[in-house]
Amino acid sequence: MSEIEVLGFSLSPFEVLGCVGQALFFGRVVVQWGASERAGRSASPALFWWLSLVASGIMAVVAVGLEAWVLLPGYLVNGATYGRNLRFGGNQDTGLGPLPTALLALTAGVLLLAWGHVMSPPATQVALPWLIVGLIGQTIWSTRFLFQWWLSERAGRSHFPMGFWWLSLVGSLFNLGYTMQLETPIFWIGFIFAWFVPLRNLMLESSHRRRAGGKL
Repeated sequence: MSEIEVLGFSLSPFEVLGCVGQALFFGRVVVQWGASERAGRSASPALFWWLSLVASGIMAVVAVGLEAWVLLPGYLVNGATYGRNLRFGGNQDTGLGPLPTALLALTAGVLLLAWGHVMSPPATQVALPWLIVGLIGQTIWSTRFLFQWWLSERAGRSHFPMGFWWLSLVGSLFNLGYTMQLETPIFWIGFIFAWFVPLRNLMLESSHRRRAGGKL
């Protein structure tokens, strides 16, 4: 596959597509951060979920193209939660319910991960310890949105619980360690500053709860 020159760097078409996906992920972070700063607490704007949904679809394609199979299930599972969060603002009587959607996403993720490990050549694989780090990171990274989804279903509205941000902090560190072992920087650039917004949201939400007299 021919490479494309971008700002002096030679990138494959999948890496160029990955840049687009990471730009959208960065955009969603800015949108959520700005909305939270204006609200004085952790906010969940609809644009965040739209950007997340599109970016997740793009990065799933990139993960397949670059044979980053460990990352693929996370994009699929998280994509289901993004779509469900968007439905909180619309007609919730249409489409699949939360449980069928989650089961479909998890099943697809597991099958694709298993297929990828069978089909990918050894050159694309990393050392076993780092593979374990990546699996732990992706488990945490996906679980945080399932946790957010579950609590949003209970509350009847889309929101970010504090546990979501703690999981984001821990998961970002594991994912950064794993993705830095891959041959392309397309994945780790999305995690290198991933700790900042969760930390800021924790600060905003803690401050809001103290003002409201609630407990952390």
